[in-house]
Amino acid sequence: MEMNEKLMRELKKKLEIEMEKKEIEIIEHWRKELEMIYRKRYENLGSMQIDIKGLMERMANRVSMLARMVKEGA
Repeated sequence: MEMNEKLMRELKKKLEIEMEKKEIEIIEHWRKELEMIYRKRYENLGSMQIDIKGLMERMANRVSMLARMVKEGA
């Protein structure tokens, strides 16, 4: 029984590390997307708002897709 508990702790730790690595990748992806908007030279505020809205829509689409996948998997 002691071996099973140790194995479970090790597996849990590995899973947490992998999840943290994936979270880093995801945050880095969206940071790069936002940085492209930040660095772009806009002639007016409206143009920037359109790009920000597009980014927000892509993020919302991704969230809804992932939520659907989680729901189907559960």
